[in-house]
Amino acid sequence: MRTDIHRLCLALLFSVAVLLVGESASAFELFRSRNGDVADGNEYLAQKKHADALESYDEAARSLPDRNEVHLNRGLALMRMAVDKLDQAMQALKLASEAGSEDLVRARAFSNLGNAFFRKEDYEAAIENYKRSLLLSPGNRDVAWNLEVAGQKQKEKEEQEKKDQEKKDQEKEEQDQQDQQDQQDQQDQQDQQDQQDQQDQQDKKDQQDQKDKQDQKDKQDQKDKQDQKDKQDQKDKQDQQKQQQQPKTRQEVEQLLDTLDENQENLIKNQARQRGAMVPVGKMKDW
Repeated sequence: MRTDIHRLCLALLFSVAVLLVGESASAFELFRSRNGDVADGNEYLAQKKHADALESYDEAARSLPDRNEVHLNRGLALMRMAVDKLDQAMQALKLASEAGSEDLVRARAFSNLGNAFFRKEDYEAAIENYKRSLLLSPGNRDVAWNLEVAGQKQKEKEEQEKKDQEKKDQEKEEQDQQDQQDQQDQQDQQDQQDQQDQQDQQDKKDQQDQKDKQDQKDKQDQKDKQDQKDKQDQKDKQDQQKQQQQPKTRQEVEQLLDTLDENQENLIKNQARQRGAMVPVGKMKDW
């Protein structure tokens, strides 16, 4: 709880410090001679007419291209304008911070560069520029305070990035586990489907085998019946032949002989009748 309160106090104090360094810092006066465009720009800047101030500083830059103080003033004017001018302001401040200019000019340029990077939430770059400013102007308490707050913000940012990364890693791990589980479920379903297909094929094969066996059995039964019928027919035929070839009983033989005798007697009589019918009348044969 005390840590959160401390951070809140630091944040509030930092906003004041940035306001002091950024908004109330006056434009940098030329050391050796006055310039009308610079003077006009300074007046416009004090009146918060930032566009007019920038126009005057641009005129001064064209006539004094080697004076880094002019670039510093241009950077200050641009920083007070719209947010989309911040990159242009940083370019001007970088020109002002180049070696060869007065240490105080470079110190203020680095300090405002730190403020610009802070606005972009690039606290690491802000810290670097604040440190450069303090090397050139060690006694600047506002810059030292901004450096402390930027360090605290960088720490908070790193902690948040760490939490975000841990959350991202956790989400990725959970997603990987879910993907793995989904893949396993899909594989299980595929295996189950393959087993079912295999079982269906086996059942179908078993049914076909059973049908083939039944058909074969039916054919065999039919063949056996036919064979049995053929055997029975052959047996009946053989029995009939045997009966025909079997010797007659005595009674049957006697009956058969009687029949033959009768047939023979009848035959003789018939023949005699036929001969009698052929003899002419009046002529009798003497036997």
